[in-house]
Amino acid sequence: MSNPLFLDPDDFVASGVQRVIYYHPKDKTRLIKILKATDTMPMRRNFGGILEKLVPSTRLRLVSKEYTEYLRIMLSNPAPSFHLPIAHMYGFIQTTIGLGCLTERVMKPDGALGDTLLDKVRSDSLSDADLELLNDMIQRIYNHHIRASDFNPKNFVFGQRDNGTGLGPKECVMVDGFGDIHALPVRSMAKWSNRIGLDDGCKRISAKTGLAWDKHTKLFSRTSKTPARTD
Repeated sequence: MSNPLFLDPDDFVASGVQRVIYYHPKDKTRLIKILKATDTMPMRRNFGGILEKLVPSTRLRLVSKEYTEYLRIMLSNPAPSFHLPIAHMYGFIQTTIGLGCLTERVMKPDGALGDTLLDKVRSDSLSDADLELLNDMIQRIYNHHIRASDFNPKNFVFGQRDNGTGLGPKECVMVDGFGDIHALPVRSMAKWSNRIGLDDGCKRISAKTGLAWDKHTKLFSRTSKTPARTD
């Protein structure tokens, strides 16, 4: 058996509610996501938080549903030309701080992580080109009926992907939050129920970013809160 990949627990690049994200030390195109230890998780008073404390194994459902959705979308779209709007996933790897989930790094030309939608809105750096990329991603999520449970502006990243021969064009990618993780998996029942969930998620993005959402065209546009940037 090969030795676990060494990771410094303090040398992470991002930290979410459930997982900590690390650069892969040997592959600049990959990230490693590791579930936080149960005993380090803060107590959340919502239903999900209470359930996690009572039945810690339910946290594994997050990873399971994420992979299930990724596999469903990829197997339904086997053509080489398929343009996936979510991050690619590459299985698991043993590390010195726990089992890691390998995922795609959406990055800047220098290898640093791309900016999130939230980053760009807060810094007033969301350009018209960025807005077009965001809408292109949203359209593809709807067109391919992707089940997404956490439409959070932190989960939308602008950057480039490695296509095997170098970095591809800049795009917006959903890097986390896909998969029907709800206790009642209504998004998996039918395409119409998933569309309702996606509409609700886009409304939440609108509320958090100040972007206007048109439920008919499925497009975001600017308001007075989101001034245009051309840089």
